[in-house]
Amino acid sequence: MASTLLYIRHMVCVKCILVVREQLVELGLVPLRVELGEVELRDDAATIDWPRLRQCLEAEGFEILDQLSPQQRLVAQIKGIIALLLATEPAALRSGHFSRQLSERLQRRFAYLSDVFSATEGLSLEHYVIRQRVEAARCLLRESTLPVGRVARELGYSNLGHLSRQFQRETGTSPTEYRQQCLTTSVSQLSDEQ
Repeated sequence: MASTLLYIRHMVCVKCILVVREQLVELGLVPLRVELGEVELRDDAATIDWPRLRQCLEAEGFEILDQLSPQQRLVAQIKGIIALLLATEPAALRSGHFSRQLSERLQRRFAYLSDVFSATEGLSLEHYVIRQRVEAARCLLRESTLPVGRVARELGYSNLGHLSRQFQRETGTSPTEYRQQCLTTSVSQLSDEQ
């Protein structure tokens, strides 16, 4: 029996891997490997209920990519590595460090990876990394009580000022103001429920 390889868009963290694996098992499929953006199933493609699989994954915010060009496949791998580094080694995403990580893991020159990413996604690889780090900061600021300086350290920033500058550029507000807005919204929602 031949295995089936799937490419899935919007898998960006370890939690996504768990959700996708759970969905596959609930559908009676046997995942051999589930990684960021890529799944290998023991099941033959002809035996898979594709409409049901698509529906289940889309309900969780994912999308099966039918035909990927080599460039799109490379971009998916790059995004997967960046998400993995953000989750496990955020300091590796500091400017200059992640270029070496990507080159080593994908066995390609960083300039080539950067050019393919920019041409495919319409933004630079460096800007994508900044966006991902800022989004992770937003999540921590919204869902934790960690001091802002600790959030910066958790995400591998060399100092709070660096996070603040990038956060301000991307969101139009400072990390402290963002957290305050989240708290105000939460209190307002609690008041409305009572």
